[in-house]
Amino acid sequence: MLGRDRVIELLRKLVREAEESGTGQAEALYVGSHNSTTRFANSVITQNIKESNGTVYFRVLLDKRIGVTSANSLHIEDLRRCMKKAIEIARQSKPLKFFDSLPKPSEYPNIKTHYPKTATLTISDKVKILGNVFKKSKSAIQNPKSEIRVGGAFSTSETEIGIANSNNLTAYQPFTSAHLSLITSSPPSLGFANQFERDVKNIDTDKLLSTAMKKCIAKKRDKLKPGRYKVILEPPAVNEILEWLIYITFGASVFIDGTSFMTGNIGKKIMSKKLTIYDDGGDTRGFPVPFDFEGVKKKRLDIIKNGVAISPAYDTLLAKKCRKKTTGHALMPDDTEGPFPTNVFIREGDCTLDEMISMVDRGILVTRFHYVNGLLDTKTASMTGMTRDGTFYIEDGEIRYPVEDMRFTASILDAFSKIEVISKERQAFPTPYSIVGVNILPALLIKEFSFSD
Repeated sequence: MLGRDRVIELLRKLVREAEESGTGQAEALYVGSHNSTTRFANSVITQNIKESNGTVYFRVLLDKRIGVTSANSLHIEDLRRCMKKAIEIARQSKPLKFFDSLPKPSEYPNIKTHYPKTATLTISDKVKILGNVFKKSKSAIQNPKSEIRVGGAFSTSETEIGIANSNNLTAYQPFTSAHLSLITSSPPSLGFANQFERDVKNIDTDKLLSTAMKKCIAKKRDKLKPGRYKVILEPPAVNEILEWLIYITFGASVFIDGTSFMTGNIGKKIMSKKLTIYDDGGDTRGFPVPFDFEGVKKKRLDIIKNGVAISPAYDTLLAKKCRKKTTGHALMPDDTEGPFPTNVFIREGDCTLDEMISMVDRGILVTRFHYVNGLLDTKTASMTGMTRDGTFYIEDGEIRYPVEDMRFTASILDAFSKIEVISKERQAFPTPYSIVGVNILPALLIKEFSFSD
């Protein structure tokens, strides 16, 4: 890492030089990262990858015209050329009459988001941790004819983000993360478990292995008939759906163009009253992030409250266009699809997963989905995808047997209107929409969910 002093000094210098070059206002954003991933299959490590990158993004505002460029070189001459290019782009762009200023300074909370043990975890450390996982997976099998193999990935990262602009805004925050995902296989059955943490020491490998192994101990999977079933979606399955809802519904851009199902429905009940979806980068029960990628302080944003549509996420640009206040959800300057909420919570319920299972007479437990397509009909959030890595039939409040993977085709707007129970346990998942964003999600018991085959 460069560290706070070096990052802020560099960004302030670049902003001053941009102003001296004739721009009205300038913003410089630095995102530096060190990532390490160890992949494994059949209880054997197959790949180790390390990547380091540092990128500076420039955004200039010249007579209400915007220019954006970026460079992943930290040589000062390369950065100066990139900055001048942003000014040239701004001069040739159409003016945005509503956009008159970059964000003003804010005071940010002092929160711990960086853990040295995570940042310094070596490949050798990962090999040792995974070796213990492989050993325990073998020793846990009592039947000599059975064998459980473990695959997945173990990733750690260290990230630093710094921002400076012409309004004397400066912001800096370092982050770490650790993510372990396990897929256990004992043909034809598969199991899955994962855990995401800022501090690697919080990852419980024994619990993850036990969870994944319980899902793949059966040797036979039955086939269910297509139809509408009561369903329990475990947090990984909920996350697959939520990622699509964020993309097609919860951002200001899709809200403005009318493709979001929230368009025209603000203040109306559109989902179950049991459901509250909100974004809060300041909530320490999750994985806090003090500011967005233009330096606006994070605060709570209610998206769906007790089933009622409240608000999409805005950045400064689209907030000014709509004559609203930014909600603190700017993405990186070169992003063309945002803003999106990047620290999403679904409010917890008061039941355990086992209690939820006991409430189901006949239904299906879904561990997670894959190959989800959320673009079938964005106005109803119609999606399709396949179950994966542990799908089970529930009867009389007990899991009876595993079933073959099934395709779902359903309106999530309709399904989320039929939520009956929400779990009190929640799980963290990294979001694809931010290098430091995390979603915190429970399991959901839904009255009806359509499976087509």
